[in-house]
Amino acid sequence: MFCYPIKTTPCYKQMPWGGQALNEKYGKHSLFEFTGESWEASSHKNGQTPVVEGRYVDMTPGELAAEFGVELLGTRAVSKEFPVLFKLIDAKGKLSVQVHPNDEYAKKDNDNGKTEMWIVLDSVAGAGLWLGFKEPISHDKFRECIENNTLSEVLNFVPCKPGEVFFLRPGLVHAIGEGLIIAEIQQSSDATYRVYDWGRMGVDGKPRALHIEKALDVTNTSLKGQKSVSLSVDKESCRLDYLSGCRLFGSLRASGTNLFDNTEGKSFHILFVAKGSGIISCCGCDVYAEKGETVIIPACAREYKMRGDFEIYRFWIPNFNEDYLNPLSAAGHDYKKIVTLYEIV
Repeated sequence: MFCYPIKTTPCYKQMPWGGQALNEKYGKHSLFEFTGESWEASSHKNGQTPVVEGRYVDMTPGELAAEFGVELLGTRAVSKEFPVLFKLIDAKGKLSVQVHPNDEYAKKDNDNGKTEMWIVLDSVAGAGLWLGFKEPISHDKFRECIENNTLSEVLNFVPCKPGEVFFLRPGLVHAIGEGLIIAEIQQSSDATYRVYDWGRMGVDGKPRALHIEKALDVTNTSLKGQKSVSLSVDKESCRLDYLSGCRLFGSLRASGTNLFDNTEGKSFHILFVAKGSGIISCCGCDVYAEKGETVIIPACAREYKMRGDFEIYRFWIPNFNEDYLNPLSAAGHDYKKIVTLYEIV
């Protein structure tokens, strides 16, 4: 594989709760009046993100994965499919109350399960998320609350602010509140079961479909979400904040002026520029990336660097010992704190 930093083309999604913030704050070019999502790195059947320039222009991550396999994906890949989906969300209005299935159940819809993680990029005062239930309830009570439009009374509301991270496992009922911009890393999936949409009409003027029976099947009514922790490692010219991870994806935030990194051939790296800008260099090629842009580093690149003045998020397929335990232990972090970063799903 000819290796260079691969910049992607977003795939925009019109949603009744969306707005114009992704265009105004992150340099997007959506033509939709209500842009709810910008899919940034995806090979899902419902949204593709072609390469912007270079030898592989117009090829999607899925096409690159099918052609180059471990050269793009890395030795940790379990198939020749691009395994994750990275997106931005503009919640001008609150999203529907929804839940996602696990892999086994999602097969019924010819999709993958959906484990995901949210990073709050921007928020208005008082903004927050609904994450599970205040107290465990029965499925009969869950159905009753849906039918009586009292679901919001039993849901767990969590205030949030920029920089905070939330890990969502399948079966956790949730909703994003209004006034939030969120970066989301997830399995490559679009399996979403809506249970309540606040009486709102869709962009076509009609109520959006609900999936109550499926939601009742997959919801764990004992789950209650909360803010995740992070652990930091200070480098000479860059600070690394290790965020939540699992076997499906890892995440960290890098802020500074120089980042030196290495895929070691084990996993591709997705880089999203949340603030500032910089030049990303690998294999003798340079790509300038600014706020709002997403770049994929192929696994075969190995060593790469970014220089500028930036805050970026990096997503990849991790190994707990190699990517979390070893670097964080070396930085002096306690084992018990390190294991809280890594979710078992």
